[in-house]
Amino acid sequence: MGDMNANMVLGGFLVMLICQDVVAVRAFKKSAREGILCAIIPGYLLLYGSREETRYVKPLIGWLVGLGILLMGFVR
Repeated sequence: MGDMNANMVLGGFLVMLICQDVVAVRAFKKSAREGILCAIIPGYLLLYGSREETRYVKPLIGWLVGLGILLMGFVR
């Protein structure tokens, strides 16, 4: 059972990382500062996504799903 928890934590982290990088690359195209903040600070990703709500919904949903998987790995 412990191996499954470790896989959930790792999988959730990887999903979060990939979605965060997708948004950061798109943010770099708009502004270097925005891109760096999105790449480094996970909470800023949600703030940036809420301002650019029409274009970045799928990566934000993926990031939240990854967070949920990560937290489920810690709880089980």
